[in-house]
Amino acid sequence: MIIRHGFLAFVAILILFSISQIFLIPPFAGDIFPIYKSGYFDEIEKGYNVIKDSFVEIKMLSKPVYSWIFLDDIEKKHNIIIKVYNSKGKLVPAPGEESDEHDIRVTDIINSIDPNTYSEIQEDSYYSAIPLFFEDRCRFCHQNYKKNLIGIISFKRKYNSYIYYSSERIIIFTSIAAILSILFFLILKWDPEKRIKEIFDKL
Repeated sequence: MIIRHGFLAFVAILILFSISQIFLIPPFAGDIFPIYKSGYFDEIEKGYNVIKDSFVEIKMLSKPVYSWIFLDDIEKKHNIIIKVYNSKGKLVPAPGEESDEHDIRVTDIINSIDPNTYSEIQEDSYYSAIPLFFEDRCRFCHQNYKKNLIGIISFKRKYNSYIYYSSERIIIFTSIAAILSILFFLILKWDPEKRIKEIFDKL
């Protein structure tokens, strides 16, 4: 009986949590981001990667300064904050320049054994730090370079939390709440003591 009540209480808490996730009001849209990343944020990251790849291509095929001009244009036209960091984690405001400004998330990527893209929700903005890895063609500008990680580009732009809430998130948590409700009903009907009594009555 205690086990049954424990299960009921646990499932009831999960149901309430799922329902609360459906009706939460932005800007708290990032509360489940560490567990589940919406496809909406995946699309934002794809846009970041397109800009990153374009930056590298422009830098390789023309003058490096043109790639920074490209980033400046993107920032102004699309309201995205873009910063370039070198392998030491220092901000590179222009080719050949170096600033003491640093980002702790960028530093963590540089110091990690397996550098990967880091993303997070910051109130009403979506932030990503994307590593740039050394390729043979990079030797045109970075001769005698020994490291695998050549730098990092960080992006930050506002996202529409209402889009996030109005579709994918609601569908997911409504489905979870429905499944948990069925489970709650089945546990409610489950009476192991009654079954044991029936067995003893037959004996």
